[in-house]
Amino acid sequence: MRQIDTRLIQTAVIGASDSDQPVILPEQPHNLDEFLRQFGRDDFWCGTLLGGCGEPLRPKRYVTRVCHFAHEADPGRGECHRTANSVDGADHLFIKAHVTRWLAGQGHAAQGELRSFGHCHGDAVDFRLVRTKTHLRFELHPEDYRSWRKAADSLGAKEGRLEWVFGQDDALARDMVARRGYALLVRCETEGTDRRVRIGTVTDGKRTPWAPLEQCRMTVSGLVTPALEELRAEGAVRGDGTGCEPYPGSVALPSGQVVFAVDAQAAPLSSSPLDVPGRRLVPGFVKPAGSRIVRACLSLPDSVPAPTDQYVYRLAGSVRLLVTDVVEGIGSSWAVRADALVQLKGLDAERTGLWRPSVALDEKHVPAPRASSACEQTPLIGAAAIGPKVPEAPPGKTADELRKVLEGVAAKGATVTWSELTERLGRWVHDLPNPTRRDLLVEVDKPRVPEEPLLSVLVVTHLGRPLSYLGEVLRRLGAAEPASEFALQQWAAAETKKTHQTYGHRRTPASAAPRTRLKQPSARVQAPSESDLRRAQQKRAQIREKVKEAARTRLRAKGARVQRLSQAIQQGEVHLRRYEGVRLHGQALRTWLSEGDRVLDLLDRLIGRPITVASARTAHRTAAPEAKSAKALQPKRVEKKDPNLRKIRRLLGEVERTHRDRPAQELLRLLDEIGKHRDQLTCPLPATEAKLVERWRRRLEEQMSAERSTQAAAASRSTSAGAGRTEPPQDGHRLAAERIDKLAPTVRDILQELARADGAPLSWGDLRLRAGGHLPPLHADDQVALLVATDRSTPADEPLLSTLVDNSVAAPHRLYRQVRLGLGRDSVPDAEIESHRAMEALRLRQIWRYRR
Repeated sequence: MRQIDTRLIQTAVIGASDSDQPVILPEQPHNLDEFLRQFGRDDFWCGTLLGGCGEPLRPKRYVTRVCHFAHEADPGRGECHRTANSVDGADHLFIKAHVTRWLAGQGHAAQGELRSFGHCHGDAVDFRLVRTKTHLRFELHPEDYRSWRKAADSLGAKEGRLEWVFGQDDALARDMVARRGYALLVRCETEGTDRRVRIGTVTDGKRTPWAPLEQCRMTVSGLVTPALEELRAEGAVRGDGTGCEPYPGSVALPSGQVVFAVDAQAAPLSSSPLDVPGRRLVPGFVKPAGSRIVRACLSLPDSVPAPTDQYVYRLAGSVRLLVTDVVEGIGSSWAVRADALVQLKGLDAERTGLWRPSVALDEKHVPAPRASSACEQTPLIGAAAIGPKVPEAPPGKTADELRKVLEGVAAKGATVTWSELTERLGRWVHDLPNPTRRDLLVEVDKPRVPEEPLLSVLVVTHLGRPLSYLGEVLRRLGAAEPASEFALQQWAAAETKKTHQTYGHRRTPASAAPRTRLKQPSARVQAPSESDLRRAQQKRAQIREKVKEAARTRLRAKGARVQRLSQAIQQGEVHLRRYEGVRLHGQALRTWLSEGDRVLDLLDRLIGRPITVASARTAHRTAAPEAKSAKALQPKRVEKKDPNLRKIRRLLGEVERTHRDRPAQELLRLLDEIGKHRDQLTCPLPATEAKLVERWRRRLEEQMSAERSTQAAAASRSTSAGAGRTEPPQDGHRLAAERIDKLAPTVRDILQELARADGAPLSWGDLRLRAGGHLPPLHADDQVALLVATDRSTPADEPLLSTLVDNSVAAPHRLYRQVRLGLGRDSVPDAEIESHRAMEALRLRQIWRYRR
């Protein structure tokens, strides 16, 4: 579809050169004929209120171009300096006419007055309502903030109540949101030869709802939209906030680098402009990293327990600096805002300079370290110093017990609280302070394997939310901490789902064994059995062969897969070196065997093929001769642990669960994937699974055949109208690069508007609907090329607009991965792609929310 040339004149006025009655010339010739029958040909002017020259205009009818107005060919005519030629160039006149009629219907006899701020004749449209003493202003082209505040104070002193409706969601609208909880926007939409007025209601963190002007009401308290009526009923906005002081603004601070201590001697705060509903101010001392200690207030949610002067806290979650306008006699105009607090241990708290232990000696008199007694130990801050004594159980034992319970919880697909753990493990869990609980969770998930899920995310609060110190657990495990509280909740939900899925498949005794550490041999060491020794020798040979195969695969791999293969090879080599140290100890050898299963499974998943027949023969030759009964059991155990068989069963379950919601084509792709795994099996596919695969394939092929017949009949019926659905182009019908570059600005505008409106991600079909016919059906490679062209101008430190595209069920994140690769951005591991993309989408909306 051709693009509109905005240099052509689309609007004019009728009646005279200074008229305020605008019209829009249709773009298509068949619509122009109806327009001329209604208005004629000789009464159109390049109106002065449109910024025009005041000369007559003539409608021009075209078939190959858009129809438009043009000046008469008069040699004596002066030059026209009009700049706004498109349909929105006359919006101020349409707003004036429509609002005047709307106010008359509401019982107000008011005439609109045009105001200019130096941009054009219609920078603002004013209406004075005498009966309600209200000044209604539609500010279409904003002033600078200082001029606007001066005008607001002046109009408020003369007129009484002011009602502002803004043409853009900019700094002025956001100031109004901060004052009364909402702001009103105006926009016009073309309907034939008219522009209809719509009013939007802007609030923080929500999508802007738009309503026709006819559905709004003009009341004593101002202009009221349907969405505003709901907000007022909920008490979410101020009744009359135009003259109120605005809520404070905020500036982001580095998370995890600010500490706080309560000032117990400070006088209670009577009132402050920084005090907002749902939060409270706590006076104290704030120390950012690398800065001096500052006396200030801390803003905390009401749901966070009040801090005390006995501890030092690190600010967690979203940490921001609150600032507001200077108000005489009300104290500080700034504070620090945080969503959560983390208590610091004694040594960490002492390093901040905000706390010292009561029994600490002067540094020059501190004795040299020696075997300390209870009275010589430095007490820890918080509950660790004053709470009940922690039971003297070995740390490894308590971590092993907790790990076993959490693995059982993960296998059931559930979460657990510390109170529930107390009932299962004993009173000692209840007596642990938060720092010790945090250390225990770190011990449970050590050592951190990037591909393995975390068990610590299964421990939640009584409200089902992540623990306040979960971010500290992630940092100590070497994992990336989410940037905000909202991002942490999204990440925790995705990680919990991943943990449930992983441990839900580990139902066999070998795979469900807990990840225990090798304990030091006791005085009486149990010798390993002959069967354990033979299994260990076989396992050792299998791991050696698999490490060699992974090394060969690494030479052909690319991108992030190389790093994951290197880490898996290193784990396999470390596991092999531990064999000599555990082969004479029965319990340690069995633990080594169970850990070997996980190492082999990790190598299998990264290589993508099962253990070769050659490696199995090598393992057989290295093993000692075994009885016939033990040999008979070996193939059955290998078949049970074959990762390809587990994947086939998982995919069959997915087909069974989703066949009602997915198209037949996507289900056939799942069956093709099952066929690939079937080819890699070391043993034939069991009869039950084989029958299921054949039954589903026959059923889906019959369904596809019926759908093709239906589509062919529908296409034959619609060929005369040319309205049939176009199939996606094949490999031989690809778009040229020039066409893709022309489509990219349209897609970029749609995604920018979606990011500003805080919209949900779009599927490719939704994106085509938003484009309104500008975007044709595209080949899969052309989709990637179009999104790469769309994000080519995106700065390297900003998230891609393509983050909001490709919300599909069959192949999630496919386009996103390929677009990042096409733009030269770092690849994201498969295990982290979901949480990474959620955080990128959040950053994208925050960036574009205030950007025009």
